[in-house]
Amino acid sequence: MKKILDYSEVLKVNGHQDRGEQAQGSTELFFERSQNTCPFCKIETERVHEDAQNIYPDWLDGGLFSAREHVMQCKKCGWWRLRCDKLTTGEIEAQSVEVSSAILKSYDLSSKEIPIDILRDYLRTHSEDVIHIHDGRMERLVQSVFREHFSCDVEHVGKSHDGGIDLILINADSPTVVQVKRRKSLDHIESVSGIREFLGATILGKSKNCIYVSTSGKFSEPAIKAANNAVQLGAVESYELYDFDRFFDVLNLSTPKQIPWQRHLRSLW
Repeated sequence: MKKILDYSEVLKVNGHQDRGEQAQGSTELFFERSQNTCPFCKIETERVHEDAQNIYPDWLDGGLFSAREHVMQCKKCGWWRLRCDKLTTGEIEAQSVEVSSAILKSYDLSSKEIPIDILRDYLRTHSEDVIHIHDGRMERLVQSVFREHFSCDVEHVGKSHDGGIDLILINADSPTVVQVKRRKSLDHIESVSGIREFLGATILGKSKNCIYVSTSGKFSEPAIKAANNAVQLGAVESYELYDFDRFFDVLNLSTPKQIPWQRHLRSLW
């Protein structure tokens, strides 16, 4: 089974020293200027970010406040390390260092424990692997994507006795109900029977709007016709069909590429 590597969490260590005082914390950081080797791949890391600023604030009476940071990252597995150095000279002399090193977490693609933001980011570039994820994660994935796409609250109700309703979009006086199907093959064609069954669940639930989401490559012609007829005959006000391509178009629009170390960048001041 495929693995997803996550480096979003970090281990932080720091050191600080004022003039004339004993250094506190991880003082060895003052002498170690970079991490050049990935601890997992054992290859040289590369610098992917750096910033440096110097100011002469009034409160230092001519002294200098200097701040520098850089990020080293493994181009193979993505492990990263951020270092921030600060130095004050003049009336107040002090130096500090903080290093954030990524912690490796690994998830089976089929696990129901994968954080949704990690799964969304992975599927941006590995969309065909959606057939391997857990059914419950598929429902939560659609919940997350639709919450952003429709800019509304999305309630998860999927249970064995849900009558086919997995999600509810609270976006109007008449909420929209959603059914989610994670198929085992992208070549699967969604038949008319599922469309009719969900129409029945929608009507019995006294809803007027429904969305059927499937990882199938397409809906059959009878399925599309049944959804259109349901609207034309007034059984529901809307019946939207999302196949693999349509759903991932929405996911890619609403999911910016996550760069884990960016959320840990410090304001240099």
